[in-house]
Amino acid sequence: MTSAQASALLDRYFAGESTLAEEAQLRHYFCAGDVDPDLAHYAPLFAYWTAASDVTAPRKSRPARRLPLRWLAAVAVALALVLVANGWQRPTQPLSAFPIAEAKPVDWSKYEITDQKEAYRVLRAALKTASTELNRGPRITVRELRQATEALR
Repeated sequence: MTSAQASALLDRYFAGESTLAEEAQLRHYFCAGDVDPDLAHYAPLFAYWTAASDVTAPRKSRPARRLPLRWLAAVAVALALVLVANGWQRPTQPLSAFPIAEAKPVDWSKYEITDQKEAYRVLRAALKTASTELNRGPRITVRELRQATEALR
């Protein structure tokens, strides 16, 4: 590149009208070392941009995040201390201090069935209840199987 071309590119560069390719030509011209003495004072500018392009900013270091484990441990210790202090302030009373109700004997004779017809009626009611409960299980199973079959269709 001649000094006239370099001078024209410098004018465009400082006017802000140069392209990236033209700026690369200027960088190459000034870094090559064969620079016109009239334009030599611009060489450090382009050398700076070349050197500065190699510099990378250091990464920001984040402060280490504390785990909530310490906080939870502190809460657990505080809760344990409160429970222990509560236990010492209110000791439990022995079981002998509580009144116990007296057990009265049950007279089972009034529940015994002595009449045959009454016994037959009670037996039929018990067998009917058992039969109803035993038949209810298969009905529920059949209903649930139908629902599952319909859901799969």
